[in-house]
Amino acid sequence: MADTTFELYRLMVEEVREARRARRELSNMFLTLNIAGFGALGLIARDNGALNPALLPMLAFALALTCVIWRTSNSYYTHMLAAKYKAIYAVEDQLGMHPIRDEWAALHGKRRAMRWFSLERAMPILFMLGYALFFAIQTGALHLETVFDQARDLIELARQRFGI
Repeated sequence: MADTTFELYRLMVEEVREARRARRELSNMFLTLNIAGFGALGLIARDNGALNPALLPMLAFALALTCVIWRTSNSYYTHMLAAKYKAIYAVEDQLGMHPIRDEWAALHGKRRAMRWFSLERAMPILFMLGYALFFAIQTGALHLETVFDQARDLIELARQRFGI
């Protein structure tokens, strides 16, 4: 019985490793797609009208949609891995030893402050913000000179107030 339980445990740990690898590969694919998309947006923006200008909002929307799918995929893998770890913990209880749970407990205390943030979670959102900013600048809805002037005024006000 113990041998069967341990083999099940090994299989479950391997499944977690494979799921993490699949998530990493999927994230790499989305990252590559978005970097290429950002380059395509730049090409369209500097093309001086030779390409159809309607491509800019359509491409920006399509890329933002890929970020939504990316974020959803990340959430799915997080949920799936949590279920797999819960099952592994149950098998560890049967085995009478808890190496993965103990490792998580040791790491969890150090990661508690940053639990809400991870680069994997932030990248889709950062790309979406980049697309929105790019689109706002290209359509004239946002004037960078005005933003920079306001930022400079705010910094100067802060410097005066704090005597820097």
